[in-house]
Amino acid sequence: MATRRASRVRPRGPSWHERWTAFVSGLRVALRWAWRIGLWLAFVAAVALVSQRVWLKLQSPVAGLVVEGENRFVTAERVQQELWPALGQGIWSVDIAAMRERLLADGWLTEVRITRQWPDRLLVSLETHQPIAAWNGDRLLSASGAVFAPERRPVDLSLPRLAGPTGSQWTVWERYTSLKPVLATVGLELSGVTMSPRGSLSLALASGAVIHTGQESLEARLQRLLDVYPDTLAGKMDRVERIDLRYSNGFAVAWREADSDTNDKTTNQED
Repeated sequence: MATRRASRVRPRGPSWHERWTAFVSGLRVALRWAWRIGLWLAFVAAVALVSQRVWLKLQSPVAGLVVEGENRFVTAERVQQELWPALGQGIWSVDIAAMRERLLADGWLTEVRITRQWPDRLLVSLETHQPIAAWNGDRLLSASGAVFAPERRPVDLSLPRLAGPTGSQWTVWERYTSLKPVLATVGLELSGVTMSPRGSLSLALASGAVIHTGQESLEARLQRLLDVYPDTLAGKMDRVERIDLRYSNGFAVAWREADSDTNDKTTNQED
């Protein structure tokens, strides 16, 4: 009996229509993604362009410096002179910290604040020492009790002259403020106070005379002078070189050499 050979059937491939349909479908997907990517890239480019323009606008060059808190010790002109290199730089690129340190090198300044004022200005706020006295010759004493040494001083700056050991500036200042009105009661003008390392005081007068009070019984010794001053020394202080109160019952007066009426330069006043 003969066996029938099974016939081989080839699978039918996609038709041209099916292929075209699949191609069109894939193309649509690709175009859809291309559109999305194109929109995203356009958005990023637009943001970058706008950001660049905004940044360039924000980077307006510094055209002016506004100074607040200037005074006779630190003038606005001096601050502007110190910071002139900042003019023309982008307002957001200037080094504020470096500018502040540059100004603080001035011994008169205690604080400096610099802020940007868009579009093209810098605001500089200053705080300075307020001097109340000269201290140990080349330094100054501020109202806060700080001792500082500025490189320059106004030529017309007139301050009382104080001197003493390190750390004694406030004690010497208090002595000056308390003694000045006391001496003024008899017409004496106190111009300075010096404290020795042992605490002894010397009082400088505007006439050029110096009163040595010593360390102890300051008030009693000074009162001894004030009690007799109107009858003994009033009107003669331009001839007095120094007065020494460091005696138990009186004081000594040393007259200037050129104005001395006698060969004896020292006159003792006893109770």
